[in-house]
This record gives sequence, structure tokens and C-alpha cells, in this order.
Amino acid sequence: MRVDRIIVLAILIALTQGFLLVIDPTSGPFSNLVSQDYQFPLTVVLLAALVAITSGIADATVRSHPQIYLLKLPVIRARNGHKFEFAPFAWILPSMLVIGTYLFLRLFDSPPVQVVGTIISSFVLLVVIIAQYYTVGRQERLYGWANIGLNLATYIAGFLIFSAIYVNKWRALISAPLVGLVTFFLTYEILRQSKANNNRLVIYSLVSAFILAEVTWALNYWLLPVLIGGIMLLLIFYVVAGILQAYLTNNLNRAVLREYLIVSLVSLVLIVFSIISNPQITS
Repeated sequence: MRVDRIIVLAILIALTQGFLLVIDPTSGPFSNLVSQDYQFPLTVVLLAALVAITSGIADATVRSHPQIYLLKLPVIRARNGHKFEFAPFAWILPSMLVIGTYLFLRLFDSPPVQVVGTIISSFVLLVVIIAQYYTVGRQERLYGWANIGLNLATYIAGFLIFSAIYVNKWRALISAPLVGLVTFFLTYEILRQSKANNNRLVIYSLVSAFILAEVTWALNYWLLPVLIGGIMLLLIFYVVAGILQAYLTNNLNRAVLREYLIVSLVSLVLIVFSIISNPQITS
């Protein structure tokens, strides 16, 4: 990947990330010009547009790799004989990061925090898209580091979205399916690196989504702090996705189970501590 392309990517990502921060119909500088009845629909439209732009950037970057022909990409054939390839796997993580960043930054009613958060998230998005580029060909010297970076970014996206969902304290019929849907995509992102067939990836991702949805249902009955709730869901997601990934890659052994057992114990300690410090139960 050339340096000039990286610079263009950085500019595009910064512009797309900063766009919604300024135009945000609910809290941006021009929010007083938008009727309250139209704020939510307009926010959804703008966020969807931002996700589409970011996904397009990621898609074009991945497909510019010289070894992209090694991957079986979906193809749309036009009537005139032209065909259009696209890389859906490249959309998942950038989209989750865009949505997670927006939802999480809205928890802070402080312009400096939102600006700094947007800058950091733009940098993370840039790293993610470049890392996706270097995971196309396994012979790339940065392949291992790129996979590690994508995994870290996946967990960051999970924490941002889980926290944003948990803070709203929606009914379980709303929050549990939302967490399950997000978990499905994030688990798929992690497991796809195992190169297993797509049917197995979908089934395992559904299992992970069901587990996290059930956990969310239970956590909704406790008044946990926002960050603690997000961290709890993240730790459980880390354990579930990690065990599934180890099983798919035939690396599930005592050492791996011991690692996830320790993380599970840490999660239980966090729950107990949060309950002791705030023992109120909400229905």
C-alpha cells in the first residue's frame, strides 16, 4: 500500500467521522434547527450514510490488494456483461466501530471529549482498514500483526456498543436482541480468521449471539455502572468468542481453558463487587 493512498484514507476517514459530530441532529451545533420529531430519523439516515461511506472505503482498499483474486468474493453481474465484485467481510468491523464510536461519544456531554474521541476513533479506523488490507494474503510479513490489531479493534467496538446499549436500560426484549445482533457480527469477524467454511462460522456466531443475549437479559436486572456493564459484556464476549476460535483452529487445550477460566472469575468478581456497592434491583 502506497503512502499517498494511506494519506487519502486518513483524510476521508477523519472527514466522515467528524461529519456526524458536527451535523448531529440531537446534540450538534445545528440541532436547534431540527424539529424534535425529525431528530431520530435524521440521525439514523446520517449514521447509515456514514457507515456506507466507511464500508465503501474499506471495500475499495481491500480489493486493491494484488492477491485479492485468491478470495472468493460475491459478484453481481449486470445485463451488459459487466461484473462487480465486493468484499462484505471488510464492512463488518469498520461499520461496528463507526456505530460504536457515535453511540459511545453521545454518553459524554462535552465537546472536547467528543472531538478527542473522534480523532482517536479515526486513527483506529485507519489502522483497521490498513490491517484488513494486509490480511488478504497470508504471505504478507505483517499478516500476524494485522490479525492481532483486528482482534483488538473488534473488542474495542464491542465495548463501545455494549456500553451504549447497556446505559439506556431498555427492556430485555429490545436490548438482548440488539446485543445478540452486534455479537453475531463481531464473533463472525473474529472467527473468519480461522478460514473455516461459512456455514460453520454462521452457526458458531449464532451460538455466541444467543449466549450474550441471555447474559444481557440477566444483567438488565442490576443497576450496574455503565462502564462496568460494558466491561462485563465484553469479558463474556471475549471468553465465548475465544473458546469458539480455539475450537475451530484445533487449539483448545488446558492452557487456553485456564486463561478463559481466569477471565470468567474476573467477570464474577466484577459482578459481585458491583452488586455489593449498589445492591438495588430493577425490574
